[in-house]
Amino acid sequence: MSKATHQIAGLALQTGKPTRLTFAQLHEWVIWQFPRHKGPGMCGAVHPPVAGAGWYPAIVDAARKRADVYGHLEEPFSTPEAAADWLATS
Repeated sequence: MSKATHQIAGLALQTGKPTRLTFAQLHEWVIWQFPRHKGPGMCGAVHPPVAGAGWYPAIVDAARKRADVYGHLEEPFSTPEAAADWLATS
């Protein structure tokens, strides 16, 4: 299991798997939820507070105030809908 990370808007995201982050850690990010269940949460996407950064798929668990962010993907998506759709079908 790789411990390698990369930085996006001040947060370290794992390069080999999704990164679990709390809503407090994501306080400057946009959290978008799509009403489709996936695991313990909802299909969604997050966008860092950086212009042109794109949307990363995320499983958003509002009850636990956390999200599993798929920041390890090669490229982010251009819209939150595309990111959530990818997550719903993967």
